[in-house]
Amino acid sequence: MSLRSPRERLGGYVLLPRLIDKVRLQVQGQLPAVYVKNLLGPSPTTLDGQFLAFAGLDGEELREAILSADSNEAILAWIERQAKPHSLAEKQEGAEKIGTYRADVTRVAYRQQMYPDLAAKVDVGALGVFDLIDMDEGRIPTPRQVR
Repeated sequence: MSLRSPRERLGGYVLLPRLIDKVRLQVQGQLPAVYVKNLLGPSPTTLDGQFLAFAGLDGEELREAILSADSNEAILAWIERQAKPHSLAEKQEGAEKIGTYRADVTRVAYRQQMYPDLAAKVDVGALGVFDLIDMDEGRIPTPRQVR
């Protein structure tokens, strides 16, 4: 099992398939260490925290729902019962907001620390977070030089 792109959606929710993967990989002891610290934490500066805030969910309750469900559809059904209601348009708007965000100086330093190999090749501050993650995890090619 590998982590799905943060762009992938389930029920219109961006990030949700990736969160499911992260929880399942952590239980198996296979989640990369860089992701463990922020897994389902409430910080608004992390993608996990942004998803939880948008959906109005508690991270530990979501973890329990993921681990007790036998399918992605069962997890989505739980979320749809528990989460703040959002239209498909609101989910799309939330995804676009995350996808177009560009990091401030503090976040650029954090990105350089989290993705040192990628930061040596490209300006991680100029990238959207989805591009950054997908490049780091090899789903999209890294430009030869963006700097």
